[in-house]
Amino acid sequence: MPKSVIIERVGEISWREMTHADDYQPTRQEEIDHGTRVVTHHFGDPGPGEIETRAVCGAVCTHEVSLFKGDLTHPVYPMIPGHEAVHQVTRVGKGVTHLKEGDYCAACWYMGQWSEKVIGPADVAHKLPDRMDDFANWIIEPAASIVNAGQYIDIKPGMRVLLIGAGFMGLMMTQLIHGYPMAEFVCADIKPSSIALAKTCGAWETVNTGTPEGIEHFKRLGTGHFDAVIECTGTQGGLDLAVDQCGMAGSIYLFGWHRTPRTLDFKLGHLRGQKFLHVSPATDTGRVYERYWPITIDMFKSGVFDLRPLISHKYEAADIKTCMADSVTRKDGFVKSVFYLSEQHGS
Repeated sequence: MPKSVIIERVGEISWREMTHADDYQPTRQEEIDHGTRVVTHHFGDPGPGEIETRAVCGAVCTHEVSLFKGDLTHPVYPMIPGHEAVHQVTRVGKGVTHLKEGDYCAACWYMGQWSEKVIGPADVAHKLPDRMDDFANWIIEPAASIVNAGQYIDIKPGMRVLLIGAGFMGLMMTQLIHGYPMAEFVCADIKPSSIALAKTCGAWETVNTGTPEGIEHFKRLGTGHFDAVIECTGTQGGLDLAVDQCGMAGSIYLFGWHRTPRTLDFKLGHLRGQKFLHVSPATDTGRVYERYWPITIDMFKSGVFDLRPLISHKYEAADIKTCMADSVTRKDGFVKSVFYLSEQHGS
C-alpha cells in the first residue's frame, strides 16, 4: 500500500501506509466552511482527464502548520495534507496528451499531495524540466502565488516601496520586484538571518525593526514616507508599520496571512486616503489563478526565482515529525522546510 504523510489529529503527524479512511472527500459546503478545496483522491485508477503521480518532494507551508496546530480545522482527521510538491507521473488517463509516464510536474491540486499515490486533474498539472539538480528548488506553488500577487500590486516608476517581512514568501516577493524602476526599495524584518537573505535576494536597503537602530531609521524617514507597502508578515506589528509608513493616497498590499483578528488605525488610513488590497491567490477567484503556473515555471527557468538560498531545512519523509516541529518553531535561520518522499532527490 502506498505511503502518505498523515495528520492523525491536531499535533500528531505520521508517515505511514494510507487507508481509505485517510482519503476523505469533503462536501462543497465543508470546503467553503473550512477554506479548503480538494480535487485529489488516492485510490483507484486515473479517469479521463486525470493523471496518477507519486510525490517525490513536499514543502511545508504555514497552511499545513496551521492544520497541524489546529489553528485551521479540517472537517475530519486523519487527513492527507500538502499543496506544495513535485510529482512524477506514473499513469495517465484517457485524453491526457501534455504529460506522459515518467514526466515530472507541478500540480495546482490544493490539498492531498503528500503521498506516494495521488490522482488529480491533468489540466492544472504542468511539466517540469527533465533535469533538476534538486527537486526542492522546483516548488512552484508559492512562487505562483507571488506572480498572482504581482498582477495586483501597482508599482509605478519612481515610487518609494517598503516590503515588510523577509520570510520565505517575502524573499520571493523581493526576487520578483527588486528590478522594478523604483526610486527606493526597503525590506524590513526582525531576524538578522532574514535581513541577510533579503540582501541576497535583491533588496536595495534593509532595516532590522527589532533593533533600536531600525526603529530610529523609520523615525528619521518620518511617518508616511512610502508610496506602496507590501505587508508579508501576517502580524499585528507588520500591519501597524504598514499603516504608519504608507503615505498620502498610498497603497497597502496585504500578502501576509493574518490568522487572528487585527486592529487597524482607520483614522490615519482615512486622513491619508490609504488603499488596502488583499493580494492572496483568492483575489484571483473567477480568473483562475492556476493560469500563472506555466508562467511561473518559465520564470524559474530564466532565474527570476531561485529557491536555492531559501530552502533552509531538508528531511526525509520518515523524519516528518522533526520537519513539522522545526516548521512550527521557526528558529532564527529557518526559512523553508522540504522533505523527500523518494530516495532520489533530483532527476
